[in-house]
Amino acid sequence: MPAVKILLEITKNLYDHVSTGLPKEDREPYIERLNELIDQRQAAIQSLPGIYSEDEQRMGNMIVKMNETIDPLLARQFEEIKHDLSLMKRKKVKNVQYANPYQTLSGDGMYFDKKK
Repeated sequence: MPAVKILLEITKNLYDHVSTGLPKEDREPYIERLNELIDQRQAAIQSLPGIYSEDEQRMGNMIVKMNETIDPLLARQFEEIKHDLSLMKRKKVKNVQYANPYQTLSGDGMYFDKKK
């Protein structure tokens, strides 16, 4: 099977996977499959020949069009994951502060003047 056709199939699978959207719960299998598809795609890109027939050029144009849709979707999903992680970090800090509200205060209640 020609390398361009393999790349087209992998890109279609990636497009279908990303188009389903990032699940709200149980994201690990989704992200693992996404990484697997991206790794396969990278390997297929590296095995591409230098000269292409007309059919391969047409398939390449289809790959480029799908990629124009895949990139913004991946960027949006990445931002969503980053946002969720920052929310979790904030919640963790707030929980620690709630559990021990006097942790950051000095032990004896004295005030230290920082001016000299």
